[in-house]
This record gives sequence, structure tokens and C-alpha cells, in this order.
Amino acid sequence: MTFTSDLLILINMCVGIAFTALLFYRFPKLPPAKNAEDFPSVSIIIPARNEEKNLQLLLEDLQSQSVKPHEIICVNDDSSDNTAGVAQTFGATLINLNSKPEGWTGKTWACQNGADLASGSLLLFLDADVRLRKDGLARLVQAHQAADCSISVQPFHTAREPYEQFSFLFNLVQIAANGTSLPRKTNIGVHGPVLLIAKADYEKIGGHASVRQCIVEDMVFGQKLQQNHLPYQLFVGDQDVSYRMYPGGLRSLVQGWVKNFAFGATKTHPLILLMIILWFGSMITVPIYLVLSVGNANLPMIAVYGLLYLLWVFVLGSLANRIGRFHVLPIIFFPLLVLGFLLIFIVSLITKVFGLPVTWKGRVIAGEDET
Repeated sequence: MTFTSDLLILINMCVGIAFTALLFYRFPKLPPAKNAEDFPSVSIIIPARNEEKNLQLLLEDLQSQSVKPHEIICVNDDSSDNTAGVAQTFGATLINLNSKPEGWTGKTWACQNGADLASGSLLLFLDADVRLRKDGLARLVQAHQAADCSISVQPFHTAREPYEQFSFLFNLVQIAANGTSLPRKTNIGVHGPVLLIAKADYEKIGGHASVRQCIVEDMVFGQKLQQNHLPYQLFVGDQDVSYRMYPGGLRSLVQGWVKNFAFGATKTHPLILLMIILWFGSMITVPIYLVLSVGNANLPMIAVYGLLYLLWVFVLGSLANRIGRFHVLPIIFFPLLVLGFLLIFIVSLITKVFGLPVTWKGRVIAGEDET
């Protein structure tokens, strides 16, 4: 390679790294809990399909909250395990759904049924894998009252098993794609695991019925709020609002991200998508050119690319600590995470382009995502 081509490659790499400062400028956190004398009535709605293990943990958390919800509604979405029994054990209101109408995804159908039954002034939709510490609910409601609008949270991700580390880059891209971490509030969609919304606002946009056939219903839900001139704020959780994604094994992780990712990319703002591509491109090319330089015994370029590699390790390690609990070794060997990301994204993209069916929790869903 010529000096000019090497220089252009280096510039592109540095520009990609520099986009980190824009894509992940801030990680807005929930305000601290306060003793609220006029705590509003909150209906918690948990859509659950084959979630007996996660649901038990979440319901235990809800029993120990510093403030109590008005009601807890568990919507059993045609589960084949003991999800319904767990809900009844904890005294939650149980809705059993045995069939899903055409034109709905399982989650949107479950959420809509829960909302139809709810009587609280606020609706809190929680995925079953969310965990709330003692002040979790109080902090969510405090954020809603301070913002005076809907709020949504990307939970702090606790990754335990080695395969779970592959979610790290997906989590980062998801946060950026929704506009959560940009310098200015640029909301693209809500975060699916945690959504707190006034019932009146929910009904104004038509509830989950308005996004009933959307695989990435969280992003389209945010767009529906914007179309109805209803503001919302996004947050990144900490230990008080966390989750553990895909504890069921590598297969569930792959299916989950294949289901969401290429569909979500089509909803992302083009400028944000371009920045993510350039950011990711730098992450890919740095280790490639480091290996090539080693193969060519080019000591000056080994030093340059080696420094850039260490810079990426530092950048990714800093970001990892902001969004979850990830192991340091995958960060050091981040090209493995990149490879996993690319493979899953390619499968997701093929699924999207060719309209292939997607399997999730034993249910085949259509490979379309219409608004």
C-alpha cells in the first residue's frame, strides 16, 4: 500500500472512533427515588410466554418495592410451562390467552389485553426478564412525574454466561439507534422492556393495537407517540432497573437478535444509521489491518494499529460499564464480538429481505414488519 492509501485508511478509522463521542454522548439515568405522598395508581402489565423462571424473580421484586403498585396483571401468552401457576402463586391478576388473532404479534396482543383490563392511571409494561430493586418502581414513577410524559428504559444488562457477552454490541447499537445516547434528545422509538405511559396517552395512540403486526413494536410505538404529538423520554437503567437477556442459551440469543435487528435497522434514522456503520467499520478494520501489518512485518504500522486496537478496547470497556455488567476478556478480544454481531446481522438481514419466517419462543412469526 502507498502512504496515501494508508493515511486514508487511518483517517477513516479515526473518524469511526470519533463517532463514539456523538453516538454515546450521554447515558441518561433515572432520578433518585423520593417519598411521594401522592403516588399515582400504577397498573403493571407483564406479557409472558414460557417465562416461569423469570416471572417468579420479577414478581418477587415487585413484592418488595418501596412503593406498591395499584395492581399487577400477568398476561399468559399461550405458555407451555408453569407461567400461569407462578402468576397465581404471587396473587397477580392472570389473563390466559390461548389463541392469537391474525395480524398480531404475541407481545402486542398480550400487552393490549393487559391494558384493556388495567384500571390504574399509569400503565407500566415490563418484560418478564426485567429485575427491579427496592426503589426501582419509585424511580420510574419519579422520572415520569418529573418529565410529565411517557418514559422508557433500556435496562442495565447483567450478562453471566460466556455466550451472553455477544449481546454487548447489540445493546450498544440499540441504544444509539433509538436516539437515547445522542447529544440532543432525538427519540426514534421506545425501549420494549420498560415502558411507563399514562393510560390516557396510551388510548390516544390506539394502544398496542396501533402496532399490532410490528416485530419491532417498540420503535414503531415511539413513532406513534410522536405522530400524536406526545413527548417521551428515554433512559438507560442501572442496578435498580436491570435485566438478563436470553438466559435460555445461545439459541435463544441468536433467535432474539435475528428477530429484531434487521427489522429495527429499517426504522433507524438514516443519519444515525450512517454514523453507526462508520463507527462499526472502524471497529472491524482496525484488527484486520493489525493482522496484515504483523504478516508483512511492518513495524511502524504494527505500532499504529496496535495503539488503535488498544484505544478500541478502552472505548468499548468504558461503554460496557455504562450499560451493563460484561466480562473484560470479550472486550479485550472484541473482534470475536464483532464476528458474532456480523453473522447474526447477516442472517437477520436475509430474513428481512426475503420475508422468511422467524421462530421465537416456539412460535413462528411472519417475516414482515408493517406499520
